[in-house]
Amino acid sequence: MEKRATLLILLMVMTFGVRAITVTDTLFNRSVHEQDFAFGADVSFVPQMEGWGTKWLDKDGRQKDILQILKEQGINSVRLRVWTVGSGASSKAEVVGMCKRAKAKGMSVMIDFHYSDTWADPGNQTIPSAWTDHSVDALAKHVYDHTKDVLSAIKAAGVVPKWVQVGNETKRGMLYPVGQTNQGGSVAFAKFVQAGYDAVKAVDSTMQVIVHLPDGHDNSLYRSIFDGLKKNGAKWDIIGLSAYPRWSHLDGPTMITKVMANINDLKSRYKTPCMVVETGHYPKEAVVGNQYLVGVMDRMIKNGDLGCFYWEPESMGGYDMGAWDEATKRPTVMMDAFLGVKHTEVSWMMKVRMLSPTAGLSVDEGEVELQTRVQHQRKNRIQSVEFHLDKKKAGTFKAEDMSAIGSTATIPFVLEDVPIGVHTAWAKATDTSKNTQVSDTVTFFVGRSALLDEGIVENGEQKGGIERWGMAVTEAGAYRLLFQYGSPALRGGELRLNGDSIAKAYFQKNTDAYQSFDIVIPEPGSHLLELVATSKTGLPLISSLRVFPLEGQALPTAADVTGVGSRSGEEEDAMMDVYTLGGVLVRQAPLSQLGISLGQRSSAVVVLPNCVGGTPYIVRKQRLK
Repeated sequence: MEKRATLLILLMVMTFGVRAITVTDTLFNRSVHEQDFAFGADVSFVPQMEGWGTKWLDKDGRQKDILQILKEQGINSVRLRVWTVGSGASSKAEVVGMCKRAKAKGMSVMIDFHYSDTWADPGNQTIPSAWTDHSVDALAKHVYDHTKDVLSAIKAAGVVPKWVQVGNETKRGMLYPVGQTNQGGSVAFAKFVQAGYDAVKAVDSTMQVIVHLPDGHDNSLYRSIFDGLKKNGAKWDIIGLSAYPRWSHLDGPTMITKVMANINDLKSRYKTPCMVVETGHYPKEAVVGNQYLVGVMDRMIKNGDLGCFYWEPESMGGYDMGAWDEATKRPTVMMDAFLGVKHTEVSWMMKVRMLSPTAGLSVDEGEVELQTRVQHQRKNRIQSVEFHLDKKKAGTFKAEDMSAIGSTATIPFVLEDVPIGVHTAWAKATDTSKNTQVSDTVTFFVGRSALLDEGIVENGEQKGGIERWGMAVTEAGAYRLLFQYGSPALRGGELRLNGDSIAKAYFQKNTDAYQSFDIVIPEPGSHLLELVATSKTGLPLISSLRVFPLEGQALPTAADVTGVGSRSGEEEDAMMDVYTLGGVLVRQAPLSQLGISLGQRSSAVVVLPNCVGGTPYIVRKQRLK
């Protein structure tokens, strides 16, 4: 089975701004079947619509002859109905003109005889007014003469139809009530069919005669009618079916299954080929209609059947089952079925997700492996994955064998010499039709680092506000400070180490960003880091502080910066720094006023647990929360 798929992406902005994605597959190579399958359309309405001033546009919005647009959409055959009227719609003269237009476009022609002054269908098979009250033999002669007359005129115009329908949707025969099978007219019906058959062959024996019934899913109907025709000596070359999910009250897949089962039974039972001579769907459900149509044709082609005709696809407005968009005047995606193209709406086509490093992960410096997971709606379509690090393209993975990737793949990519600090990474996947999808962006840390607890903030929303961190190091040397912050505006600050200014700090407007500084700590021990606001808008909101040793030192640890307690041991007049739970210095007061004894503690922090003025308590070497 040959199946070549092409993936396209059509983006349609729908209600609430949701993006609808249509994935398209080519189910069959249409060009291979140009000569052995009729990709057809009944276009009998065209002369009338042109008389009303109707204009059609192709899929690119260009106005053209409707037959040219249909040809570009894959139609290679047209079907034309004939009434017994002398002039006007569906008359001999109009049909001859349309046959000439079709031949000029290189299209094959099917003629559909209704044998009535107007529509002939399952509910109406009215005898033409000029044939009223005639005998069975006289009616058979009229069928023969009318058929031969019309076909002779068409042939004289230089066109030989490929197929001829003797009757239209003859569910209970034709020329009611004389040839009505459920009213005792089976023999007459067979005589009328044979008369038409003989007329067709008299004009040109190459033309194939079709007997056409509705309800292509109803095998018992077809057996009943064709058993009767065979019993009564009628001949035909092809069995034609109508196959409308709407009128059959079936969904597309069920309809296809039943129609194909019926076709296979008819081919076996009567030893004649089959074709769908009428079908259609709602244009407002164009994607569903496309899936039904391409499904029917795909099954029929594989089954060796002869063709499929859409009934009046060019219709807009009055007929609600055309395949044209009335608003845009362009063909809907239903017409793509005749090109072998199936449309499927999906909520996504590709998904790309970074797996490693996962957000917030710390990895060793030097070589770093990124991994991304790519999923696609179709197999063997993932062509390449482009990796990005810190706003720069880092490299591209290209698939040498897409069949080995399938529809889901985890793609690794190794980055060399990634420096210590914070980094961001993301990936972009591309499929065989150049559609792209980007991954989430992950932030990760390279190198060993210590995460210090949140600092103590004083007057953070004012100029001169301070945030403090205590840091204890066992080895002197160079360190990299990495602040994670958010800021509603550009804010400036000064970074201090043990009270000495060491750097100017600027924090951009951002909800989640990083700012790094390299510092040198001259000696081991506890050190005080301070960020002092220099802008009137105060400090940024620092959510974390990471410290990376740059020279292989041991990791630092957090140190107590909330204040130390007793200046004079157990003395009653010892002065204490008193803080709120938020870390704000309230006042200094002697122990005697606070009603607190240090006991065996040499230093402590005095904390007001609830609010200023609450009952204080002592916590030894514990940072304020």
